[in-house]
Amino acid sequence: MTIDPKFKPILLEALEDMMYKLSLQLSELKGGPLTPERKKLTAKQNSVEELQHLISAMK
Repeated sequence: MTIDPKFKPILLEALEDMMYKLSLQLSELKGGPLTPERKKLTAKQNSVEELQHLISAMK
């Protein structure tokens, strides 16, 4: 995957905002049962985190 370096900061900022939103959604479900929605949000959060690391490591 190739990303123009000029887009890297805005992509990371967008992903950070997305992580914040996911964290808020998950915090509402905290302490409750592990529902399919909660599993989906957790998987999405893990994917976004992995993508953040990939983009951060790009030169």
